[in-house]
Amino acid sequence: MSPAKADKSVYDGLPKKDRQALARELARIQREEERKRKRRNRIVLRTSLVVAAVAVVAVVGLAVYNGIRATFVGPANMASDGILFTGSGGGTAADGSTTQGTVTATTTAALQPGEQPTPSELDTSTVLRVTEYVDYASPDVATFETANGGALQGYVAAGYASIELHPVALEGADSYSARAANALACVANTTPDAGLAVHNALVAAQATLPAGGLSNDELVTLVQTAGVTDAATASCITGNEFSDWVADSTARAQASIPNSDVTALTTVPLVVIDGKAYTGGLDDTEALNSFITEVFSAATGATDTGDGTTDGSTDDTTDGTSEGTTPTE
Repeated sequence: MSPAKADKSVYDGLPKKDRQALARELARIQREEERKRKRRNRIVLRTSLVVAAVAVVAVVGLAVYNGIRATFVGPANMASDGILFTGSGGGTAADGSTTQGTVTATTTAALQPGEQPTPSELDTSTVLRVTEYVDYASPDVATFETANGGALQGYVAAGYASIELHPVALEGADSYSARAANALACVANTTPDAGLAVHNALVAAQATLPAGGLSNDELVTLVQTAGVTDAATASCITGNEFSDWVADSTARAQASIPNSDVTALTTVPLVVIDGKAYTGGLDDTEALNSFITEVFSAATGATDTGDGTTDGSTDDTTDGTSEGTTPTE
């Protein structure tokens, strides 16, 4: 029982003066208990508010951290900083008709913040490995692709070659180069098999680019015309989702080029075939074909037939060609 609420019997037998003194003491004790109660309540309230505030800050901080972290995550299917395409090869059916080989992208996990890219590896003794570093604002890229892109992609479809595209932005952040590279990264992230079609569309658009290049909305239209119509890709393009990755991957290319005799990226297009950089004319298809024959022969041990082609095997394939035959035939 609280002293302040003691039974009135405690006063029995006490003189008036003592009863008054006892009443004053009990009142004092009651006031002290009330002060302690209020103080405890204030402490509990303040502690609760602090805990709640810390929880809110933690949630907001985690959201901000995750948001910032997400901007540094690379696109899926580009763990090498490029998107790799390989072909199934064509064939001849029983009725004598030929079938067109299909081209598909190699799928990979996304590059995480702080993680270094993993260079793609292919057996160059059987497949011609073509790696291209492209800036979609560059007229030189368009020149090379217009002259040679169709043939190279044909080699891929036939199963003779692979192509790995590395979009870069040599004009820096906030440039059309960066936004176009981001667009290809967005496609690689959601619809990788359409990456080659979007690459071709970006190359084709270079000849008529307005000042400042295409807007993000125009890039969405370009990508949709190329066959990628999902909302996630459009949102990725308009939101520049992979802009940080574009800057980082460009810087990495300018620092070093893996699996190549080139020290670093200084100009575009950089075309590396079986580890050797092509240095001939951008629109000189004969020079490129000779270069391909040279590096293919070195990789496969094939012999030059004297007519610009090579032959390294007598085994026939299903489409009537010979294994070890250069794609330039």
